[in-house]
Amino acid sequence: MSSGDFRKRQLITSIYLPSLLITAAEGALLPILPVSAVLYGASLAEAGLVVTVLMLSTMIFEIPASILVSKIGERNAMLASTVLGFAMTSVAFFQFGYWSLILSALGFGAAHSLFGLSRHSLLAEIVPEQHRPKSMSLLGGMFRGGMAIGPVIGSAFIALYGVEFGYLAAAMICLAAGVSVLTVPSRRLTVSPSGQNGNLWAVTKREAPKLATLGIASAIISAGRTIRLIGLPLLAIQLGISPAETSFIFGLTGFIDFTLFYLSGIIMDRYGKFWSSVPTLIALGTTYLFSFLVTDLLTFWILASVTALANALSAGINMILGADLAPVGSRSEFLAAFRLLTSGGVAVAPAMITVLTAAVGLAPALAATGLLNFVGAFLFWKYLPIYAPDYKASDRGSQRPES
Repeated sequence: MSSGDFRKRQLITSIYLPSLLITAAEGALLPILPVSAVLYGASLAEAGLVVTVLMLSTMIFEIPASILVSKIGERNAMLASTVLGFAMTSVAFFQFGYWSLILSALGFGAAHSLFGLSRHSLLAEIVPEQHRPKSMSLLGGMFRGGMAIGPVIGSAFIALYGVEFGYLAAAMICLAAGVSVLTVPSRRLTVSPSGQNGNLWAVTKREAPKLATLGIASAIISAGRTIRLIGLPLLAIQLGISPAETSFIFGLTGFIDFTLFYLSGIIMDRYGKFWSSVPTLIALGTTYLFSFLVTDLLTFWILASVTALANALSAGINMILGADLAPVGSRSEFLAAFRLLTSGGVAVAPAMITVLTAAVGLAPALAATGLLNFVGAFLFWKYLPIYAPDYKASDRGSQRPES
């Protein structure tokens, strides 16, 4: 789509609202999965496994999702994902037992993967490059808003009717997301001349230089942002900070994260992707590296605030980068490989912190992950100008020339 034909408001009901709703459904689901598992008699480890299954299934289903998107198109894939999400949350609602929770987590992870890939591919197709920073940062804000709204809706249903009705809330939100998806214009992926599309493996091999550099960097930034959600609560426990104080601090830092997400789009729009990605990784790396200096409530609040600010400043960076790197005609295949890396970063982060903490302690574990963030910053610094140069401000308003 050309710049002249594009209007941001056309994304409200077709992209932003469904994204807000599907993320809200996930936000309603995540807190109650382990609770239900324990009520079924599962141990804490078995309860944690349910959430782990959801995360892993999101990563594993990236490849099947790309095949489905290329066959039925983005709109139909988004609609199918909301139907699958509705079905899986309904299974959990009817309380068939522990293994039904595993099935629900597995299926919802697949739905999340399918929705994310199809939405990413659709945005890459309909949003001109010069409009991507603000458009996709706003999408990042929908994620944050959904994860804030979902638990509130779920908790209201639980307080009024019982734990199982939290799943009903998630199912109803998925249904609302499906209705919203119906406003997406019916379209399929752009068909390239014969021989240029290729299957997933062929596209991955052809685009390996991008994936091995900026793809890895994106996986690192995903891991770095996930570690703050795992390592900081552990640090609070180690410092003896009460659960109430920890929750309050995370509430404040979550407010920072949510209110400043659009700033990322402004930064990328005016100064480029470098100033969103590299400072984020340097800030995260530095805070993790020197986390051993945190000794009380005040220093913990400072650490949490810096990581929240860094997270906000990188809102949408992976979606923008994936869209910029994806070749026309092989978009869903490339994005599947790219998202497999970023989802892998999210999935690996908890295991990395757990293993390192058990081996050497929490502070050295955070320091090691901090060093990894510096590796990601280097990769962005070196390879962004090569594979994903920024759209020149002087070219705004004109359609991007054919390459």
